[in-house]
Amino acid sequence: MILIPLKEFQKIGYIFKEGFSITKGQYTKRITQGKGAYSLYIPKKWIEKWKDEQSKERNVNLLLLDDYLIISPVHKVSSISSRTSSQSVDDVKRFLLSSYVRGFESAELIAEDRFSDEQIMGARDFMRFLDERISLSADEKRIVFSRSIALTSIPSSALQMRALIFDKLTDAIKLTIELIEYFDRNKRRALHLMQMLRLLEEDVDRFAFQILRQASRIEVPIESISDLYFIVLTTSLLESISDSIFGTVRDICKIYGIDHNRLSFPTDVLLGEIKVSPIRVSEDLENIRKLYSSQFEMCRKYLQKIRSFMLADGSEKAYTTKEELVKLRDDLGNLLSNAVNDLLAKKSKSEIESNIAEILRIGYRIADIITKMEELAKLSVTFYFPKASEKEEVDR
Repeated sequence: MILIPLKEFQKIGYIFKEGFSITKGQYTKRITQGKGAYSLYIPKKWIEKWKDEQSKERNVNLLLLDDYLIISPVHKVSSISSRTSSQSVDDVKRFLLSSYVRGFESAELIAEDRFSDEQIMGARDFMRFLDERISLSADEKRIVFSRSIALTSIPSSALQMRALIFDKLTDAIKLTIELIEYFDRNKRRALHLMQMLRLLEEDVDRFAFQILRQASRIEVPIESISDLYFIVLTTSLLESISDSIFGTVRDICKIYGIDHNRLSFPTDVLLGEIKVSPIRVSEDLENIRKLYSSQFEMCRKYLQKIRSFMLADGSEKAYTTKEELVKLRDDLGNLLSNAVNDLLAKKSKSEIESNIAEILRIGYRIADIITKMEELAKLSVTFYFPKASEKEEVDR
């Protein structure tokens, strides 16, 4: 039996009857009133799943979200176990990532035969990248991650990590503008910039996955279920913006004739692998370069604007920003179309450098970033603009 403060149920205003919901694992129980508190009998099956530490202390967390009261054990024991015959490192990573973002306390992958050295090393490297607070053990038969290790130097709250994602994306756009300026003029500098962008993309991915894990475990600062949806949806969009920015790196790597997966190699090694020399950018493409730089700078400014209202749970500025981004995207489409038409009017297709496709593709990366920022603003309008309107009415 759990005793729950009167004020919690007075907020909700419901008295539940005994029964079982259509939703799997969701019970409807009767609340009884005692002196100073209501009491609730919970299913024995739930108690039996508690770990020893939880069974001994019997403390639970109560979380009130809108009209929902969520009861969860303080010491969680959620786990998942699966078997595999795959020899792929990527399959191991996918299992670990899925188990991690779904919020499992522990996850176990068992080999039907044996895990290769590459799979074991890949699992260790991946979990170290994903979250240094997670303990992982791996051998030929089992790969297991378990409860977290306390590391206070790592940002832990979803709010901190979302703010850091915005900062990382802003830095990435600055580096991308510099990359566009130097990719054909200074290859060593360009390679260094691409290596920095690779690290920033990894940072964004890691923070995004950690936020999704916290959301699965309801460890994020929320007041309603809609707050939870908002955090998950916007985090996924921010991670996707990072992919689009890094897409510029992949395009430049294609121009260089190198594999972007090798950017972790020393710069001197990569310089020796560049197959295109010299890289020629014509006067017409210089105009496209200037267009890209100016549009990326616009993306940076709008990203900062979105950061200001999104981390504050939205405001009336979100709607204006969304409309401005729609116009910015349409204008970019027209500018790109005009630039390509001018280029083709002056040269035949056979005369245009072979790397033109990759250079032009960067423009569509920018359009993709603008579209995703528009979606961020749109979500802020959808979830929080009514709040801003209500506040204005109160202020009046």
